[in-house]
Amino acid sequence: MSDAAAYPQSEKFTPEAWDLLIRYQLSPDLFATIKRVGEADVRDYIQSHGVPLPKPLTPIRRAIIEHVVEAAKKPVFHIYDGIDATLIRAYETKELTVTVWILKLVAEAMMKHPETRTTLGADTFQVWPNASIALAMAHGEALYMPVFRDVDTKSVQQIADELANYKERVRRGRVLASHLVGSTFGISNLGMTGIDRFDALINKNDTGIAAIGGETQGRISVTLTIDHRFINGWQAAEFMQTLKKLAEDPTLFK
Repeated sequence: MSDAAAYPQSEKFTPEAWDLLIRYQLSPDLFATIKRVGEADVRDYIQSHGVPLPKPLTPIRRAIIEHVVEAAKKPVFHIYDGIDATLIRAYETKELTVTVWILKLVAEAMMKHPETRTTLGADTFQVWPNASIALAMAHGEALYMPVFRDVDTKSVQQIADELANYKERVRRGRVLASHLVGSTFGISNLGMTGIDRFDALINKNDTGIAAIGGETQGRISVTLTIDHRFINGWQAAEFMQTLKKLAEDPTLFK
């Protein structure tokens, strides 16, 4: 509904009625048939139509909205595929979760495809020497993308420890701004929720993101969302093929 603040205050409404219009963001046009509108008229409308009182956006919600708006401006394309889950499941433990192994697999694939380690400046670009990955993590309305730096240089146990630390920070709302910078690629894993497949928005200035869905007939679905300014379709397809091969490479898991 229209916000009363966009209208000049009318003598048709008592001050109390006008205050309710502003608070509930109602349009004065809703009361066109009433000659003189009082507080009781507005309250009756609110009650009979179940109009909720608007709540102010929290800082984290504002940040999420700004991020989504910016992400939607990127020229992107998608690749839909999957990886073999056999070795991931074989080496999965309470600590070495699917997410830990996905982080490691994506990092190793990024090292073979430098375009996924690229950031774009105004008139320049930089190819970073290591694979730093932003991982989508949520708690309540809060959604964070903490960055796992130089994942290719770390053991899976180190990745698991870092993931546990970030989970605790997210739970307690203690993610720092310094934790959210430095990535070139992202991961969003909703496979544990039973979601078969989904698209994810690219984080900030990253080149792309891998949306990890559910497992069907021994394969975990992967949807790549790629920024076309950085990576063309052929490069993205090659990256996906590398990821699939790594998932079937026993030497990586040992």
